[in-house]
Amino acid sequence: MKRIICIAVVFFSTLVLYAQKDNDFYKHELKASVGPTLFPDLWFQEKCYGNFSVAYFYSPDKSFGIGVNFINYLGEKLYYHWREYAADETFSDFSKSKIKHCIVIAPEIRFPYLNKETVMLYGALSGGIGWEYGYNGKHVEYPKRFRYLHVTCFGFNCYFGKNKNIILGGELGIGFKGLLNIHGGYRF
Repeated sequence: MKRIICIAVVFFSTLVLYAQKDNDFYKHELKASVGPTLFPDLWFQEKCYGNFSVAYFYSPDKSFGIGVNFINYLGEKLYYHWREYAADETFSDFSKSKIKHCIVIAPEIRFPYLNKETVMLYGALSGGIGWEYGYNGKHVEYPKRFRYLHVTCFGFNCYFGKNKNIILGGELGIGFKGLLNIHGGYRF
């Protein structure tokens, strides 16, 4: 029995040393991205948002990654037209209201299908909850909560620097995050 335990300890020690040999694998990643976004209710209104997001990813191995996105949308949203009358029978017409901010917190699962030393190609799925604060048609402030879903069909990271830990890349996807985003970051 002691012999089996000693052999198992030596075997698992060599596996740990072999796993540590690959020093190009970084488990943590921080990145920031920007891009235009189309919300479903804006498709017919010729308006779009710009988004800025910050993400953190943890990869337990080279074939799977989990993380969280914090996304902030900037821009105007067109609601509807209304007219307000004053006591002296004058009126003012209003046609749009500006959103103060829109924030999304979304967990993300990433599946790399090519993970080399200088490049990674991946697909991803993220979903979460968003909060929008702004003004409705009668210029009354309101909070609004919505569901967030985004599918990244094609994403890529290119690694630069002495230790290949600086990230530049982009994503092509479908959902609230938009069709195209570019990002940069750091992995450690």
